[in-house]
Amino acid sequence: MAFLEIDHVTKYFPSPSGDGQVCIFKDATIKIDKGEFVTTIGHSGCGKSTLLNIIAGLETMSEGAILLNGREVSGPGLDRMVVFQNFSLMPWMTVFENIRLAVRAAYPDWDREKIAAHVHKYIELVGLKGAEDKRPTALSGGMKQRVGLARAFSIEPKVLLLDEPFVAG
Repeated sequence: MAFLEIDHVTKYFPSPSGDGQVCIFKDATIKIDKGEFVTTIGHSGCGKSTLLNIIAGLETMSEGAILLNGREVSGPGLDRMVVFQNFSLMPWMTVFENIRLAVRAAYPDWDREKIAAHVHKYIELVGLKGAEDKRPTALSGGMKQRVGLARAFSIEPKVLLLDEPFVAG
């Protein structure tokens, strides 16, 4: 059994004219083993981000199923993290606070010190030591993307979904 299975997934969107539907992709079937890296390549608008969002549980599929470790994915979960194209940072929060937000959600029983140590570990991992107190407006595009990477890595998900994560860097 594959670790992550995309089983005959189809996605339709309403047609822009309002009459009918547009098929974005049909019967996408992919089996991914644990530890495997997979890249999806295609032209702009072909459904790559939509498929990632379906795997993440952020978008619904029209048909098919997503199975992670033999269990059907039915919504978002901390076992799958996405690093988005558009950074997706809270603009009023610092680098530290943006990462801490995810860590607190993943590890609600941890005390303040353990959370802080874990956040600092991932800040250092992505090379942002010294920028912990900066807000997104004070960061370059590459630095913002590294905050997103640190946030995703910090919860140690089973699946890491990267939607063009290195475009800004």
